[in-house]
Amino acid sequence: MNRELEKAAAYLEREPLRYVDMLEPLRRGMVEVAALGEQGVLLYNVPGELYMLAAESLQAGQALCAGVQDMDLVVTHDRETGEYLRKRYGIERCQPCTQAVYTGEASFPVGKEVEIRRLGQESFSVILETYHSFTDPGYIRRRLEAGVMHGAFLQGELAGFIGMHAEGSVGMLEVLPAFRRQGVATALLGFMGNWCRERGWIPFSQIWDGNTASLELHKRLGWTLCPEPLYWVMNS
Repeated sequence: MNRELEKAAAYLEREPLRYVDMLEPLRRGMVEVAALGEQGVLLYNVPGELYMLAAESLQAGQALCAGVQDMDLVVTHDRETGEYLRKRYGIERCQPCTQAVYTGEASFPVGKEVEIRRLGQESFSVILETYHSFTDPGYIRRRLEAGVMHGAFLQGELAGFIGMHAEGSVGMLEVLPAFRRQGVATALLGFMGNWCRERGWIPFSQIWDGNTASLELHKRLGWTLCPEPLYWVMNS
């Protein structure tokens, strides 16, 4: 790890729960330092193609982003800075979400009645039809190509799926309507937590504001919810 990345990590480790979305990609070798100061850090997540900002104030955030001419997608950790970046770069919305992280030692149980296996391009259509948070077909194809999409099967039939987003978070969890309330979501999230931990990664996910069911699922499986929201500044 180079000196800039070490300094960035030291800053973020002051609040490891709040900044796990930046620390984990940094530890996995996914980011570059775009700007660094005494009051914050701006990273560029290469596979996710987005900026990630931690700053102690709006003024600090403005200074860190001053050299960035174009910004289409950014994650920040306070609403004021998120709204500033949205307006400055002409981005459509500033979406709040809750960050969840699993720091426990225990593996998650996955019921024997659910078979979980990696999905390939043959599952593209059903994922595109079912997953509603992102509707970019190219993104879904790339996630399948990356080998990070997994499906839960009940009696040989696809019941739901989960994966990992390009920037490093666990997500894309959906259960097909006919299989809801049968423990499929629990099995999928448990599997993905184990999958990350087997690779030496800390599992983390981000839950859109208002998704109470996902919040309760994460709490039930022992994930810790960060009390401070983060904000995706993004185009719809």
